[in-house]
Formats: sequence, C-alpha cells, structure tokens
Amino acid sequence: MGGVPASLQSMLIKCKSIATQRREAKEKEIRKLSRVIKKTMALQNREVKGIADIKFTVGMREMSAFKAENESRRAHGDSYFVRVKKDIGSKNEKVDLWYKLVSSKEEFMTDIVLGSTQPRHKHFFFGEKESYKLIMHPGMKGMSASDPNLCIWFKKEANQLRHVSDIQISHSKEDELNLQKRNYEMLPICLSKFGCGYCKIWLLWTSTHLMRLTDCDHIQKELKEYTEFLAKTPDDPILRKMVSTANFRLKDAQLREEDHARDIPGDDLVYTKEFLALKQTELKKMRFVYKRYIDLDKRGRISIEEFATFLREPLSLCSFLRQIFALALGNADTQSDSSKTPIFNLAATLKAVSVFCMLSSADVLRFIFSCYDVKGYGFIDRAAFYDLLELFHPRYQDDRVHSALKEIELPADGTMQFVLFESLSRRFPHLLYPAFRVQDKLRKKFLGVRWWKRKLEMYCIAYQRVERDKKRESEIESMERKQRYEMAEALHNEDRDFFNVKERRRKKNRSTAPSR
Repeated sequence: MGGVPASLQSMLIKCKSIATQRREAKEKEIRKLSRVIKKTMALQNREVKGIADIKFTVGMREMSAFKAENESRRAHGDSYFVRVKKDIGSKNEKVDLWYKLVSSKEEFMTDIVLGSTQPRHKHFFFGEKESYKLIMHPGMKGMSASDPNLCIWFKKEANQLRHVSDIQISHSKEDELNLQKRNYEMLPICLSKFGCGYCKIWLLWTSTHLMRLTDCDHIQKELKEYTEFLAKTPDDPILRKMVSTANFRLKDAQLREEDHARDIPGDDLVYTKEFLALKQTELKKMRFVYKRYIDLDKRGRISIEEFATFLREPLSLCSFLRQIFALALGNADTQSDSSKTPIFNLAATLKAVSVFCMLSSADVLRFIFSCYDVKGYGFIDRAAFYDLLELFHPRYQDDRVHSALKEIELPADGTMQFVLFESLSRRFPHLLYPAFRVQDKLRKKFLGVRWWKRKLEMYCIAYQRVERDKKRESEIESMERKQRYEMAEALHNEDRDFFNVKERRRKKNRSTAPSR
C-alpha cells in the first residue's frame, strides 16, 4: 500500500481480521444450530405426513395392474399409493382401498364422509353443496344388485388443526378393539350398507399445526379424567373400556419416549446450551440472573410463585407459568401440591425460559390454545375460553375485556376452532396480551431482547439451510432411484432380446432342418 501510513495500514488489517472473526463466529453458530435442528427433527420426526388421495381397485386384475404401475412410480422416485392391508370386499369382487401420503399440509384431507352413489339410498350424500370432492370407481355405481355403491367425499381445508394420517379396515370385534387402543376413530356406517363386505373404515387423526406437550402428558390427563368418572360410576362398562384403552396407549407412548430419551441430553442445562448454541459467557449470565434475582433464599430450587414474583406478575397467572415449564419439561416434572412448593432447579428454569423465549408470536398463540385443547381435537368449548380469559384477566376487571365480550359471537354449538381463536386475538390483542408480556419480560431479563431477536434470525438461517440440504438430498436420492430403475430395465430388456434371438435361431434351425 504505497502512500498509506503504517499506523493506518495496521488498523485496516486489524479491522479486516475482526470482520473475518465475526463472520467465522457467525458461521460456527449457524452450523451448531443446524446440527440441533437436524437432531430435533430426527428425534421428534417433525415431518408431518397426511393422506392426500384415495383410490379404489375392483377385482384381482385391476389390483395387479395398479400395483405394477404403483411400483414403477415408486421406483422412479414419484409419489405412490399405499394399499390398506385388509380389503373391503363385495359379493362378487375383491375391492381394495389405496391412499397416498404427502408432506404438504395444503394437500391433507381434513374430513371424510361415506356416501352411496344411488340417489334413493338411505345414506346418499351430495357433498358438492358443502365444498366436498368426490372419489368414485366406475365399477362401484350399483348398476346391478350385486355391485357395490360406495363413494367417498372429502375436504382439504388448510386452516384445520387436524388431518387424516392413516386408514385401516376392521373385519372383526378384535380388529376394532386393537384400532381403538391405537387411537383410531371409526366412521359410523358399516360398509355392508353399500354392498361391500361386513367391515368398517377407521381413521387416524393427527394434529397439523398445534404445538403439543408430549403424548404421555396428554394420555395421563385423559386417563386421570376417565378414572375420576369411573370412581363415581364403577359399574359403567364403557368407562372401564376407556380406562383400559388409555392405559394401553400410555404404556405404548412411554416405550416410544424411552427410545427417544437415549439420544436426548439427560441434563437440562446441557440441553439448553446445545439448543441455543450458548457460549460459556452467555450461560454464565443466565446462571447469574437465576441465582441473584430468582433463587433469593439460595435453596437451589424455586416455586412457581417465586418465578411469578421475579416477573412481577400476579399470582393468578401461576397456572399459565406452570404450563411454560410443562412445555419444556413435561407434565410429570411440574406437578406439585402448591404453587409455593419449590421444585424447579437452575437447569429446569433455564430450559423453560429458553424454549418459551424462542417461540414466535404464532407459536405462542398455538401454545395457549393447546393448553385448553388437551386432547388435540382442534377446538375448545365456551367454558374453556372463559376460563382462559379468567386466567389472564381475573374477574374480567378490564373494561376492554367487557367490551370485547359483547362483540364476540361464538358459534351456535359453543365450540371455538383455532382459526376463530387466532382472528379474535388479532381483533382484540389485549385479551391474550399477558402471555406476550411474560415472554417479553423473560427476554429482557435473560440476555436482552436484542440477543433473542438475533438468535431467532440465526435459527431461521440455520433452518433454511437444513431444509435446502434436505431437498438436495431428496433430489439426489430420487435421481439415484431413477438411474437404478433405468439400469434394471435395460438389463431386463437385454435379457429379453437375448432370449428372443435364441428363440428366432431355434425356429430358423427347425424350419431349415431336413424333414425325415
């Protein structure tokens, strides 16, 4: 650098090295977050799948042809259909049901209705008036007395909170009991009413959008409810059956969680450090806040009441604060007889703070809704909505809450779906403001709002990178599958051509051979 003073030159080199160090530090942080996201996706299987299409095949010939076509589509890496294990039968022909699974939420089936193709049939249903779409087979129009007359009507609504993720068929009482234990729901009409075999269709519903606590937590709550009802009416066979089913599902969910737990850091502090890709100095600052401002009596554990006092929030909000801990730790680790009982140590508190502070505004809404939609049905009733308002605004002391309640019109059946809940939160933001206030206070007290904003931006970059890598891997796998298929097809054609040449030579030899 001719003409540049040595002091300025050294300053420029220093600035460049600082900029390079920052870029390297940022890249290192993104790589750490990418690893965390990949690990989380692998553990929790975040890719939600749902049924996008259903097809019928009638008879063995059509089933075999469709199966061959489907295998070819699968080998090429294209979307394919899965056959339901048990057929739905008819008097003359074997009838099979096929469904296609996809990952695009816009394509998920959110409602299915069985209907007859015969207008005078008891179960005839014309769904076009209600925006349903039709699935029908030419051989199932009921043209003759022995032909089945079954059709399926379906809806795809992007704003629904649950979708169909699996279909099964039951032929016996034993099948029905097994499917009930696995949480499938039966469509109400027996298929024999439509000229098919004596069987029923069962659907498995899966939550599409909602942030949920662990399966075990929800099943435990469900089991507790059923057990309380059963204690009042011990001779009720339906309740006994429901308790038995819930116990079966709980054991199954616990086994699944044990498998996942082997790969999850056992220490909540280790989890927090990995989840946020924290530096040692940042973790030290979070420890300091806990020890200096929350755990005032130095017992090493705090209660929900102490956490509320630290945030300067009313004690009426303790049940919501407990749900924040339940989101991160699971319900089993948050149970206590009183909000004054100290049960949360440093690691548990920092984990709860980390998880809640990383939620977006939309995620916070879904979290609040899921606290009251415990079973994941996709709606809450009128009483639950009023309980929610009572939690955030005790005795509706706020005049704005009074005026909002006068303007809110709940559906006639008294239930509220998430779409309506979301629109109400936009129209009346003060109704759920306390939840966002808690998040804002936690961000300010732990590392600062600016730090969390930057961390969320880093997470977005890391997530986009993971998705891009995932897409690239999928494209490579698809290309490799197509190449393998083309190679196998070429080898098959070569063998066939070779066989044809040998056959032609044999015929030629026979024709030219002198007759005896």
